Amino acid sequence: MADSKLWLQHLSLSLRASRQVAYLYHVEEDRYEFIGDVMGVLGLAEDRTPENKEQFSKLVASSDLVTRQLEIAESLTNLSKAEKNFTLRYNLTRADGTLIPIIETGVTRFDDHQKSTTIQSLMALDIEKIEHQKRLARKMGFRNAVSNVFTSSEDRRRLLQDLEENIEKVESQKGYLLLMGLDRMSLVNEIYGNEFVDELLQTVESMLKRVMQDKADIYHIAGDIFAIYFKDANTGSMWETANDILQVFYNQTIDVQERSIHQVVSIGGVRIEDKKTSASSVLSRAELALMDAKNKGRGCFIEYSDKLGEEVRAFRDILSTGDDFLKSFKDGRVKIAFQGIVNSRTNNISFHECLIRMIDEKGEVHSAGKFIGAIERMGLTRLVDMFATREAIRELKEFPGISLSVNVSNHTFTDPDWLKSVKMELRDYPDVASRLIVEITESVAMSDVNQTMRVIRTLQDLGCRIALDDFGAGQTAFSQLKDLSLDIVKIDKSFVRDMDKEENKLFIRTLHSLASAMNLETVGEGAETLSEADILAKDGIDHIQGFVYGLPTLDRPWANIHIPEKFTKQ
Repeated sequence: MADSKLWLQHLSLSLRASRQVAYLYHVEEDRYEFIGDVMGVLGLAEDRTPENKEQFSKLVASSDLVTRQLEIAESLTNLSKAEKNFTLRYNLTRADGTLIPIIETGVTRFDDHQKSTTIQSLMALDIEKIEHQKRLARKMGFRNAVSNVFTSSEDRRRLLQDLEENIEKVESQKGYLLLMGLDRMSLVNEIYGNEFVDELLQTVESMLKRVMQDKADIYHIAGDIFAIYFKDANTGSMWETANDILQVFYNQTIDVQERSIHQVVSIGGVRIEDKKTSASSVLSRAELALMDAKNKGRGCFIEYSDKLGEEVRAFRDILSTGDDFLKSFKDGRVKIAFQGIVNSRTNNISFHECLIRMIDEKGEVHSAGKFIGAIERMGLTRLVDMFATREAIRELKEFPGISLSVNVSNHTFTDPDWLKSVKMELRDYPDVASRLIVEITESVAMSDVNQTMRVIRTLQDLGCRIALDDFGAGQTAFSQLKDLSLDIVKIDKSFVRDMDKEENKLFIRTLHSLASAMNLETVGEGAETLSEADILAKDGIDHIQGFVYGLPTLDRPWANIHIPEKFTKQ
């Protein structure tokens, strides 16, 4: 114990000497532990370090928060390996508004024995970026440059202070803030170098001051971002002013180091109309608008709106949902539910479809519709598909009397790692493979037909069957069914739910006729009433799936299953 404390003291001293901070983050507990030069790097007293993810997020610059969260989420997704390394570059915001450039290198570890995940990371000041900002500050005459911070943070602090002082004085429909960002500066820096960029930024600031004259205050608040604050201007003139600035940079070349270049800019703006709005909120909204302008092709102006704020909040909700799913996954609260597909002639269960369910910390079960969108946006579909496939195969090996289908997304189906894992699991178990049905969507089938066919043939050679899910909802034509070499076609529920429409009846009958000629099994999805099930059966559909025959269940209903002979290939 004494040796451990001595080692920690030595580590802390070493980190302090090198101006670095290390942290250990316990994912399941949502708990941080920091050690090292906390004051020098984070600008915090040691007893004020972040204790959880929410507190740490408040330190990350708003413009970098989403990117960092996505990269951390990505480092947590690969659970097949014991650890995964990552490197992050972003800005931290100190309590005084100073932006600190950070390089963070870490490793995510999953302890299979303890069923726990930790992130061990080292945070250091980005010295190269700091030196670049210092050179820029000396050239542009900033007086308050210090060795370990962005020099432009002084302008950011002044802007926030000026906003705070003037918001209370704002009259109706007066005052607005523009943020102008220079587009593709990383490319300019790569081609021409740091010295060129330094002079370019200095020239741009001079241009802005000439254009604005005494109409607005200019602040250089970050490397390639300038704030233009109109304290007394009518908000109705914001669009005209922003577009005038865009035209100036669009039409005029900038002379730097005997070169003439066109420097396109993007602008985000926010009206200052509410005296209750804080200075930091005004700046954050302008930053969101600028980010949106860059995302929409650059070289344009975007005004902050409640809709934009809703989009950002929606994206934050996506991140929150994705984080909840990952935590549930680590805690073993992501489960497989099973829904029976019934033979329309015998009323026996033909097979069960595997469906993903998430159980929250209160024990409430959530269907995929609540979280699948977030999973897709965060790039976690492979993780989900691998889990579902693995669980289905394990279940099939344990219970030889059942057949299961599992859904696979377009990214996963053509992923060599997924196919390799399936081959390894099934190559010595032909009886298991014959009871596994892999469901793909039309988007999978038609995205790369040749690659799709290669994967289908590989799976069928193992003994698996392939089902096309939601047929009719996409662009797959009847004529393409034969080319795909499928085993089962599942009719999209929209046709089943609206069978009173003549065109839907014709679609179902046509599909049945073609499927019979091609020896394809058919499944009608989404049947909720006995009437719908009867119509499907009379129209020759082989199997029926829907709430009329039962909801998906987390229980294993295997004791009451009778598997039709044609669904038990040996």
